Amino acid sequence: MNCKKELNLKHSKSKIKWWAIFAIFGIVLAFTACDKDNDCDCDSDSVEQYPSLKVVNQNSDNTSITSVSLVGYEFNNLLITIGNSQTFSLDKGMSGGYSNINIKVTYGTPSGSINTNANFTKGAITTITLKGCISYEGCTGYYLEYNP
Repeated sequence: MNCKKELNLKHSKSKIKWWAIFAIFGIVLAFTACDKDNDCDCDSDSVEQYPSLKVVNQNSDNTSITSVSLVGYEFNNLLITIGNSQTFSLDKGMSGGYSNINIKVTYGTPSGSINTNANFTKGAITTITLKGCISYEGCTGYYLEYNP
Protein backbone atom coordinates (compact mmCIF):
# COMPACT_ATOMS: atom_id res chain seq x y z
CA MET A 1 0.00 0.00 0.00
CA ASN A 2 2.79 2.34 0.84
CA CYS A 3 4.20 1.85 -2.61
CA LYS A 4 1.01 3.09 -4.33
CA LYS A 5 0.97 6.32 -2.35
CA GLU A 6 4.59 6.97 -3.24
CA LEU A 7 3.85 6.34 -6.94
CA ASN A 8 0.84 8.71 -6.93
CA LEU A 9 2.89 11.35 -5.14
CA LYS A 10 5.61 11.18 -7.81
CA HIS A 11 2.96 11.37 -10.55
CA SER A 12 1.39 14.47 -8.90
CA LYS A 13 4.77 16.19 -8.59
CA SER A 14 5.39 15.55 -12.29
CA LYS A 15 2.05 17.15 -13.23
CA ILE A 16 2.78 20.19 -11.05
CA LYS A 17 6.19 20.64 -12.71
CA TRP A 18 4.60 20.65 -16.18
CA TRP A 19 1.90 23.11 -15.11
CA ALA A 20 4.58 25.34 -13.63
CA ILE A 21 6.60 25.20 -16.86
CA PHE A 22 3.50 26.09 -18.94
CA ALA A 23 2.59 28.91 -16.57
CA ILE A 24 6.09 30.41 -16.74
CA PHE A 25 6.07 30.07 -20.53
CA GLY A 26 2.67 31.81 -20.69
CA ILE A 27 3.83 34.68 -18.51
CA VAL A 28 7.01 35.16 -20.55
CA LEU A 29 5.00 35.07 -23.79
CA ALA A 30 2.48 37.60 -22.47
CA PHE A 31 5.17 40.13 -21.52
CA THR A 32 7.34 39.73 -24.60
CA ALA A 33 4.68 39.57 -27.30
CA CYS A 34 4.72 42.42 -29.83
CA ASP A 35 2.35 45.31 -29.38
CA LYS A 36 -0.38 45.17 -32.03
CA ASP A 37 -0.40 48.96 -32.58
CA ASN A 38 3.30 49.37 -33.43
CA ASP A 39 3.44 47.92 -36.94
CA CYS A 40 -0.09 47.09 -37.82
CA ASP A 41 -2.44 47.58 -40.69
CA CYS A 42 -5.18 48.44 -38.23
CA ASP A 43 -8.74 48.79 -39.33
CA SER A 44 -10.21 52.28 -39.21
CA ASP A 45 -12.49 51.52 -36.25
CA SER A 46 -9.59 50.98 -33.84
CA VAL A 47 -7.66 54.18 -34.70
CA GLU A 48 -9.16 57.60 -34.15
CA GLN A 49 -9.15 59.50 -37.40
CA TYR A 50 -8.81 63.26 -37.41
CA PRO A 51 -9.95 65.60 -40.16
CA SER A 52 -7.56 67.75 -42.18
CA LEU A 53 -7.86 71.24 -43.62
CA LYS A 54 -6.29 71.99 -47.00
CA VAL A 55 -5.79 75.66 -47.82
CA VAL A 56 -5.21 76.53 -51.49
CA ASN A 57 -4.09 79.91 -52.85
CA GLN A 58 -5.56 80.66 -56.29
CA ASN A 59 -6.01 84.42 -56.22
CA SER A 60 -5.22 86.42 -59.35
CA ASP A 61 -2.82 88.80 -57.57
CA ASN A 62 0.55 87.93 -56.11
CA THR A 63 -0.92 87.70 -52.59
CA SER A 64 0.28 85.05 -50.12
CA ILE A 65 -1.70 83.45 -47.32
CA THR A 66 0.00 84.26 -44.01
CA SER A 67 -2.21 82.59 -41.38
CA VAL A 68 -5.20 80.31 -40.93
CA SER A 69 -7.25 79.93 -37.77
CA LEU A 70 -10.29 78.03 -36.57
CA VAL A 71 -11.62 76.89 -33.19
CA GLY A 72 -8.71 75.35 -31.28
CA TYR A 73 -6.08 76.00 -33.98
CA GLU A 74 -3.89 78.86 -35.16
CA PHE A 75 -1.41 78.38 -37.98
CA ASN A 76 0.76 81.50 -38.16
CA ASN A 77 3.86 82.64 -40.04
CA LEU A 78 2.73 80.87 -43.20
CA LEU A 79 3.78 81.68 -46.73
CA ILE A 80 1.34 79.92 -49.05
CA THR A 81 2.11 81.59 -52.37
CA ILE A 82 -0.16 81.71 -55.40
CA GLY A 83 -0.65 78.30 -56.98
CA ASN A 84 0.38 76.44 -53.81
CA SER A 85 -1.44 74.79 -50.94
CA GLN A 86 -0.82 73.47 -47.44
CA THR A 87 -2.67 70.74 -45.55
CA PHE A 88 -3.08 70.90 -41.78
CA SER A 89 -3.87 67.84 -39.65
CA LEU A 90 -6.40 68.75 -36.99
CA ASP A 91 -5.07 66.12 -34.60
CA LYS A 92 -5.96 67.92 -31.35
CA GLY A 93 -9.61 67.11 -31.99
CA MET A 94 -12.48 69.38 -32.92
CA SER A 95 -13.53 71.24 -29.77
CA GLY A 96 -16.13 73.24 -31.72
CA GLY A 97 -17.64 70.15 -33.31
CA TYR A 98 -17.54 69.21 -36.99
CA SER A 99 -20.30 71.36 -38.46
CA ASN A 100 -20.41 75.03 -39.41
CA ILE A 101 -16.87 75.82 -38.21
CA ASN A 102 -15.64 79.35 -38.87
CA ILE A 103 -12.26 79.51 -40.65
CA LYS A 104 -10.31 82.77 -40.90
CA VAL A 105 -7.65 83.22 -43.59
CA THR A 106 -5.23 86.16 -43.40
CA TYR A 107 -3.44 87.24 -46.55
CA GLY A 108 -1.24 89.94 -48.09
CA THR A 109 0.83 92.89 -46.92
CA PRO A 110 -0.76 94.95 -45.47
CA SER A 111 -2.81 92.06 -44.23
CA GLY A 112 -6.45 91.49 -44.86
CA SER A 113 -8.60 88.62 -43.74
CA ILE A 114 -11.67 86.76 -44.83
CA ASN A 115 -13.86 84.16 -43.11
CA THR A 116 -15.95 81.22 -44.23
CA ASN A 117 -17.80 78.39 -42.52
CA ALA A 118 -17.03 74.77 -43.33
CA ASN A 119 -18.00 71.27 -42.26
CA PHE A 120 -15.49 68.57 -41.38
CA THR A 121 -15.60 64.78 -41.45
CA LYS A 122 -13.41 62.37 -39.46
CA GLY A 123 -10.53 61.16 -41.61
CA ALA A 124 -11.43 63.44 -44.56
CA ILE A 125 -9.84 66.56 -46.04
CA THR A 126 -11.86 69.76 -46.18
CA THR A 127 -10.54 72.24 -48.76
CA ILE A 128 -10.88 76.00 -48.84
CA THR A 129 -9.45 78.11 -51.66
CA LEU A 130 -8.56 81.82 -51.64
CA LYS A 131 -9.68 83.35 -54.94
CA GLY A 132 -10.27 86.81 -56.36
CA CYS A 133 -8.20 89.96 -56.52
CA ILE A 134 -7.88 93.42 -54.97
CA SER A 135 -11.28 95.06 -55.30
CA TYR A 136 -10.00 98.40 -56.64
CA GLU A 137 -8.57 96.55 -59.66
CA GLY A 138 -12.06 96.04 -61.01
CA CYS A 139 -13.04 92.71 -59.43
CA THR A 140 -15.22 92.02 -56.42
CA GLY A 141 -12.32 91.34 -54.04
CA TYR A 142 -11.04 88.22 -52.37
CA TYR A 143 -13.32 85.35 -51.39
CA LEU A 144 -13.00 81.82 -50.02
CA GLU A 145 -14.40 78.86 -51.92
CA TYR A 146 -15.31 75.88 -49.77
CA ASN A 147 -15.09 72.33 -51.16
CA PRO A 148 -16.33 69.67 -48.72
